[in-house]
Amino acid sequence: MAKKIFCGYLDKIFFIFLVISTLSIKAQGDVDPFDMYGPPGTEYTTLAEALKDSKTAYKVKVDNQIIDAKMLPKLGRLINVQSLQLTSNGITQLPVELKELKNLLYFASIGNEITSLSNDIGKLEQLTELHLHGVKLDSLPSDIAYLSRLKALEIQNNKKDVFYFPNTFGYLPNLNSLLLFNTKLDTLPATFSELRKLKSLTMVMCGLKKIPPPVTKIASLEILVLDNNSLTELPKGVYKLKSLKYLSLKSNKLSSIADEVCMLKNLEVLDLRGNYFKEYNIAILKVLLPKCRILY
Repeated sequence: MAKKIFCGYLDKIFFIFLVISTLSIKAQGDVDPFDMYGPPGTEYTTLAEALKDSKTAYKVKVDNQIIDAKMLPKLGRLINVQSLQLTSNGITQLPVELKELKNLLYFASIGNEITSLSNDIGKLEQLTELHLHGVKLDSLPSDIAYLSRLKALEIQNNKKDVFYFPNTFGYLPNLNSLLLFNTKLDTLPATFSELRKLKSLTMVMCGLKKIPPPVTKIASLEILVLDNNSLTELPKGVYKLKSLKYLSLKSNKLSSIADEVCMLKNLEVLDLRGNYFKEYNIAILKVLLPKCRILY
């Protein structure tokens, strides 16, 4: 009886720990990246206000305001802006004058159906983080490879049928995180495997039937999220990702995983929820991955 009470006590402690950990992760995820860039201080919320103080407008967030086509090129006057976010402004093209923002660290376009990006984006030499949500892109420009300081890229809810990466994409030297959500992919260029510093790769709702081969050659990957696709099997290359700590395969069409999964010695979490695994499959995985938390 005492043993059962003690075990129950441990279970409660473990559950509380999980709840606290989950809340902590959620809290971190809720941090607006806009706030992480540029000096603290005045945040300009209209383009007109920012242009009046163009030399001291370091943070500009224009949300839910239509920007007249004649005003748009004036963005180039914000020569010291470091954090710029444009949300639901009726924009379909970014002005070429954007290349003048030599101090820009963070740029986001959200809810603007941008149909293409100019190669001039490669001139934003300081750009560290780029978010493109609700755009209408079929590809990125080849000169994106010149964004040598780019660490994080997000493309979400892309409205084109298929999205392609240019061959030069793999030459981004410092890309650490890539997130693709509801962005239909066809193939990835072979150079994708050259992303030597990529640690986190998320491809959710990307219409994947197979994991693109270049992904299995990114040795630096620690986090790989492939939820809500149509994967039926994992290629053997996945088991060679020795740095992998977190692998999420939720809501796919998997029913088994090869024994080679035991090669993932550093794997801490394997999320298989929403697939077709039977209890005995999970039991085998638990033996093969004794130090890994398996969610099913």
